[in-house]
Amino acid sequence: MSVSKFRTVLDRIAHFGGYGCSDTERLLFEFVEGDLDPETKRKLEMHISDCPPCIKYIEGYERTIALTREHGLPPVEMPSELQDKLQQFIRQNPELR
Repeated sequence: MSVSKFRTVLDRIAHFGGYGCSDTERLLFEFVEGDLDPETKRKLEMHISDCPPCIKYIEGYERTIALTREHGLPPVEMPSELQDKLQQFIRQNPELR
């Protein structure tokens, strides 16, 4: 068993089978983007509601996203030649999807 898997198992045991801090880290992007299924979201929200370190972690992540959007460079369209090369690479390497 890998260290990260072991940590997740211990974390869930400590949280009586619910989600824990390691789940917050693993599911953070999907959580902030609103892409989690309802059951996963519910379990994660239960943990977050009673975990000040996770609340701070998520708030920091959300601030980072907001600041990046506010102060980042404007979107630039990918050159068509690069798009073609990327699509070709993806077709030739299906295991990377």
